[in-house]
Amino acid sequence: MNITKKFLLSAFACLTLTSCGDEFFDIENAGVATKDEIDAIEKSNPDALIKVVEPLVLGLNNYLHQYDTQGTATATNPNHNDFGLMSIYHLGDVMNDDLAFETRGNGFFTFDYTLEYWGEGYVRSFFYWNFFYTVINQANDIIVKISADTENETLRAYLGAAYTLRGLGHFYLAQMFQQTYVGNEQAPGVPIVLTPAESEDAVAGRAPLEKVYAQICKDFKTGMTLLEGWNRPNKTMIDEQVAAGLYTRVCLVMNNWDEAITYARLAREGYSVYTPEQLLADNAFNNINASEWLWGADITAETTTAFASFFSFMCSYEAGYGGEVGNYQKMDAKLYDSMSPTDVRKKLFKHSSTGVKYTEQEAKFPEYTNIKFKKVPNWEADYVYMRASEMILTEAEALAHKGDGGGAARVLKELMTERDPSWNKASVTVDEVYQQRRLELWGEGFSLFDHLRLKKGIDRNYAGSNHLSSARYTIDAGSWYFLYQIPLRELDNSDAISAADQNPAPTESKVK
Repeated sequence: MNITKKFLLSAFACLTLTSCGDEFFDIENAGVATKDEIDAIEKSNPDALIKVVEPLVLGLNNYLHQYDTQGTATATNPNHNDFGLMSIYHLGDVMNDDLAFETRGNGFFTFDYTLEYWGEGYVRSFFYWNFFYTVINQANDIIVKISADTENETLRAYLGAAYTLRGLGHFYLAQMFQQTYVGNEQAPGVPIVLTPAESEDAVAGRAPLEKVYAQICKDFKTGMTLLEGWNRPNKTMIDEQVAAGLYTRVCLVMNNWDEAITYARLAREGYSVYTPEQLLADNAFNNINASEWLWGADITAETTTAFASFFSFMCSYEAGYGGEVGNYQKMDAKLYDSMSPTDVRKKLFKHSSTGVKYTEQEAKFPEYTNIKFKKVPNWEADYVYMRASEMILTEAEALAHKGDGGGAARVLKELMTERDPSWNKASVTVDEVYQQRRLELWGEGFSLFDHLRLKKGIDRNYAGSNHLSSARYTIDAGSWYFLYQIPLRELDNSDAISAADQNPAPTESKVK
């Protein structure tokens, strides 16, 4: 068997994983070729190695927006809420209080909205666990195929992207299977899955959060170093700036304010925020080529997942669940009403106060319905993973945490000048920046993770609430309702994690 065939068989083995347990974390068989064989092919013919690795890199990128990542969809159980990374982002948004359901809906995200999907036996905890450990496994399969000291620019970039996505996988797992990092550094986190060459740092059981985050930071730093200077062919690929932007999310969770500032500035260099006209344009949140996007998924006729997609749930215009089916996704009324009358973002939601002349279809939408995510024919709307506005908000928040309210206001003004002409604050607090994050990044997958790291509770039960009456919860910060238990399938199949290692079940009432 030649080396190329060995590599591809290893890749296919990674791609066909369908269950967790000991075999899911089998790092001994992560790669088939030896390091000497890898070094030899790279030195003699790097283009040949690129041809082997590139499909794996593209495959990993495609997995981020793949339908049915669990591999369990059937005609009667279509798993329409399983469409990759945007599923993760959306379920986080519906678990918080910034997004309100119009109806109970079809059930695909209903139990996330009612905060009932936390248990070990539910499909959601397994979906989340399986998705990110598959990302990690696929990243490891790329890492073992490229020498750490490669001088080939393309191979360095592919290796850097793999380290970045491995860090991303461990990061999102750590956030949902344990309380936030600060104050819980020694609490049990998640398994650390690495390559055979890194086996000394791997942990099959629940590694302490401190160790998990140390590995996450190491992977991001390695990834950025390898990606430095690489000019990517398109915005679906991870470059140094995207890696830096993702790393700032880690910095915020760890309260590493200085690095959050440094890398947020690096990430947005060369990018500018939308003008009011660009923000309201039909392509602002559905086109990867839009000016403010740093990273996204290019959804085409070949890759669209139609009803099983982010836009099926978030586009009010589409023939999907959040459109014609009737479960409109709305902004929380209290959050919407907090906006200044001159804030252009009010026009991203249907409301009688805006003075907008709505189309016949829009006029039928309930108040507060989002019109932010617009329809693209044939279900080909692209997915936004990162925008420049996030980086401005990150830098401003980090400055505010450091006590530099004036500096935070100066940074935030770059965004607010394009959002609200009446905004002119000389100093801002952390909570004021957080409020702008909620408004600017609504529906893009940040609300739950911000809520967790900032130790916020939720309040859907207030006078004038537009949340479903059956889900008007008031839950304090730190509740286990917002997190997952380790999947039962993992407990049943792993020698390293037992029932004694399980996260607690929430016991408090969700209604106060």
